[in-house]
Amino acid sequence: MLTCRWIVALFLLPTAVLADAPAFDRPGFAFATSTLPPGSFDWEQGLPDLQRDSTDGVRSTIYSADTTLRFGLTPTLEVQVSGSPWNRIEVRAAATNSQTQGTGDGGFALKWAPALANKDFSLAVLGGVTLDTGATAFSNGRPVYSLGTTIGRDLGAGRSLTLYANVNRSGGANTWTLSPAFGFPLTGQIGGFVEVGRIAGSGASGTLAGGGLTWLLHERVQFDVYARRGVTSSSPDLQAGLGICVFWN
Repeated sequence: MLTCRWIVALFLLPTAVLADAPAFDRPGFAFATSTLPPGSFDWEQGLPDLQRDSTDGVRSTIYSADTTLRFGLTPTLEVQVSGSPWNRIEVRAAATNSQTQGTGDGGFALKWAPALANKDFSLAVLGGVTLDTGATAFSNGRPVYSLGTTIGRDLGAGRSLTLYANVNRSGGANTWTLSPAFGFPLTGQIGGFVEVGRIAGSGASGTLAGGGLTWLLHERVQFDVYARRGVTSSSPDLQAGLGICVFWN
């Protein structure tokens, strides 16, 4: 996990190294409809994220320090490297408690964000593969291939609508995610969003609803917090997290 010492070090970096931050992919279902400028990169880190679910008197909580590194290649293309170096699952039942820790799977992806004729709209496509490199308790057990897109509509005054769609394919089965969201400003540096996500496939489905806040600090570091509640019986009870994103140019 991140330590306080690492976070403090971020603020000691020379400001000349860091430029105005672009849109980050954290923390909602959708990713940003833009790519990083060529030659720049960012680091997006969960501190951590968690998922909690209770079934038949057994409550499980998974904590994940999800990490994504993004690198700008061209004005419309970037490459991403992702992983989860620290994970912990806690299982609590009436008579027993157990904890397991380990690394998660790692992956690679490419994002393409073409310039559209209508500047009120934006679009990005992200395709990638996640490899089964993690510990047994935190691995999918086989590669996962994903293809997703986010479409954005600028409503003016800092407000926006987005629609995210994604499909994951693994072991011959598909899992689909569809999520609309609305973003809005609260202050010059703090923004909010609300979202709904529907996940279906592999014989199961679920719907979650929630939102979050982002705080852009010195136009180079973003903190975020979010929470989503399951609204169907087959959904996770809770997904939530804290995160930090840092941009270098």
